[in-house]
Amino acid sequence: MAVNTINSNQLIPGAYVTLIQKDSYPDGNANEQSSVTSAVYSSVTLMQQGVIGIIGDISSSWTSLSALMSSTLQIPQCSFASKTIALSDKTQYKYFFRSIPTQVIFADVMLSFAALQGWSKIGIIYSDSTLGQQFFQRAIIQAGNQGLEIAESHSFDPAIDLDDMTYALQNVTQGRTRVIIVAATDTTQTSLMVHAASMGYMTNEYTWLLLGVSDNLLQQSVQQYNQNHTNLPPLDYNTTFNGLFMFDDWLSLKGYGPFDSFLQQWSSLNPQTLAYSCMMVMATGFKQALSTEKDPVFGLKQLASGELGETMLPPAFNVGYVGPNGPMIYDSNGDLSIG
Repeated sequence: MAVNTINSNQLIPGAYVTLIQKDSYPDGNANEQSSVTSAVYSSVTLMQQGVIGIIGDISSSWTSLSALMSSTLQIPQCSFASKTIALSDKTQYKYFFRSIPTQVIFADVMLSFAALQGWSKIGIIYSDSTLGQQFFQRAIIQAGNQGLEIAESHSFDPAIDLDDMTYALQNVTQGRTRVIIVAATDTTQTSLMVHAASMGYMTNEYTWLLLGVSDNLLQQSVQQYNQNHTNLPPLDYNTTFNGLFMFDDWLSLKGYGPFDSFLQQWSSLNPQTLAYSCMMVMATGFKQALSTEKDPVFGLKQLASGELGETMLPPAFNVGYVGPNGPMIYDSNGDLSIG
């Protein structure tokens, strides 16, 4: 759909875009090593065909492999599915950007929510990881913009025993803080919340803002805790975990004419076709880069031969495009700055 739109509207004047597809997904019986080999082989095959841009991959781990190669060859690469913070490292993934926000951006939403509730003092507990550290740094900036005070904060290392979690929870809750943001994901976050409950911090006195936690995962963690601590009073999920706000990403603009029209066309496609925004942003970035060339024909030849070099870094794709994933506005790391 994106390629048809680009070519029919002559989005890149004088150019005809061809989409080369290569499946990096391994066979059902493949082991981990052969899966990696398959992903690398797919990426190398694409690059050998002289592509000027890459879209994908579906997995963060596979994307990190292809993005290392594409950045070495100065080929821009856009992912529509890879959220891992590691891909923000421009020393390794210089030409990589994405059409999906990282979880760091949730700091903006959580703090905006807190401000709307009139909560002026916030506590933050964050995992000692790239995600946790970047989230905390962004939260410091955004708290100032929202007129909020981060009264207490503490990191914890999930690899260390429960004492580290205990210390973090005690430090953040011992002062004036009763509204607490947790910057951790998956089992790291649920382990912290179950431990908080066991310490008596899951009462009406506290409000917790969590990052995309699953109800099922939290319930499983509670069940596991009760099985492992039969000598202690059991935790009841329904009555204990009632002060939680869980934030996740979701977008729908139904009722807005252009979006409804787009959905009509989208519904006729394979529902797994998720790369539309990547394709459109990349094409618009190419168009913008060519518009600065004095000789359009020479510029097209440079584009086709992959000789535009550092003009194709992530800032080149800050073109003001708004697609089904919302506005594509990037920071210097190629990450969405709003979402």
